[in-house]
Amino acid sequence: MEAAWGLAAGPVSERVADPVGDLADPPWGWEAGAEAGPVPGGPAGSGPYDDLWRPGGLGDPALVQAVLSSAMPEAQRSRALYLLGLALAGPMRAAAVVVAEPAALPEALRSCAAGLLAPPTRAGGPAPQAVLWLTVGVLLLPAAGAARRPAPVPCGVAVGLGPAVAPERLPESWAAARRAARFAGLGPTWPRLADAAELGAEALLADIPRDAALAHPDVAALARLEAEPDGAQMLATLETVCRTRSLREAAKLLCLHHSSVAHRVARAERALGTSLSDPAQRQRACTALLLWRLNAPDNWRN
Repeated sequence: MEAAWGLAAGPVSERVADPVGDLADPPWGWEAGAEAGPVPGGPAGSGPYDDLWRPGGLGDPALVQAVLSSAMPEAQRSRALYLLGLALAGPMRAAAVVVAEPAALPEALRSCAAGLLAPPTRAGGPAPQAVLWLTVGVLLLPAAGAARRPAPVPCGVAVGLGPAVAPERLPESWAAARRAARFAGLGPTWPRLADAAELGAEALLADIPRDAALAHPDVAALARLEAEPDGAQMLATLETVCRTRSLREAAKLLCLHHSSVAHRVARAERALGTSLSDPAQRQRACTALLLWRLNAPDNWRN
């Protein structure tokens, strides 16, 4: 899909909190056609991300942020939905698109919109898109007609899908989508598109404070294990073993001899002080591994 709505977003500042959380008293007007601000660091039209900021006359891109903000008064959110052509839309889903490199975000939004086969809105336009951080964008997708088996997500891109909700409840879908994106492509057995509905209660692990998760002895043990020369392969083996039914099945997926997998498992068991042959202990190891991957310093999905 050509991004006729543009990939525009409001001015990106040095934000570390919710990028739409400060819009309870928005400084902009609501006139359709108002332009977004320039990319920080250079005049409008001169930056590498200039195409993110020019919506082509189709409305202030901050409207998408207004729709997603849980702090936005209901009347103003309704006004934003109206200006986006979503006021009379059926159920919608928010999709969080997260990239490792800012320059990849425009193409990631385009390819994800096409890969999800996003149908047109009831107003006849394509699904609205916006950039919220330099590495985080959003698609607002009509729930009906979206692809059930989307095209593969490119490497370096993580996509989280929120549940289908009424348009005025899109902040709930966005929160779930943002959480789901943290699990997308998290390890070798995790797909790069994660649906919040399929994660279930496992998604709550993303809400555990980072310092508390990293301080747990099991998580700290895995951090030390990954720091070893072959640590990445060790954790990939541990994950595959935890998510398969046997060592031989894990060995097949890893393209290793089962004796090599058994050797790595024994090392992981020593590091954790547990036995992966016990189902309860295997679940313990899987939980610790998830907490480590979610909070690891090199996890660009955070």
